[in-house]
Amino acid sequence: MRIKILILGLIFLFLVACGEEDSLESPFSPSLKRAVIVLDGPLFRTYTSYGTPQFTGYVKNTGTGTGYNCMVDIACYSDSNKITIIDNAKGFPADLGDIGVGQRAFFKAVAFECSSHSQILSYSVDITWLNK
Repeated sequence: MRIKILILGLIFLFLVACGEEDSLESPFSPSLKRAVIVLDGPLFRTYTSYGTPQFTGYVKNTGTGTGYNCMVDIACYSDSNKITIIDNAKGFPADLGDIGVGQRAFFKAVAFECSSHSQILSYSVDITWLNK
């Protein structure tokens, strides 16, 4: 008798669990709104007021949802083959705030370990963010 009740209980739990799974939305579902933040326009090489190299530019949200905590990480290399990293300049568009759909945000990324742009022979850009 106890075994029959235990088996019926397990079957009930299994059916309940299977029913709830259908109501959950997959994180890969196309109906979820997600930000897609990309570099928008050229990346400019400038200098800070105290003479340190910096990169300035804009990012744009081309996705369907709002993004926030955006960071632009620019790896600075001392060679054109992108082997030796000499600095990482980090910029924070919208001061880590929201970047809505279609919105642009300005950033500055300072290369503190470099004294001149002539030291930076190549660079790569990585943009990260969180979705709301």
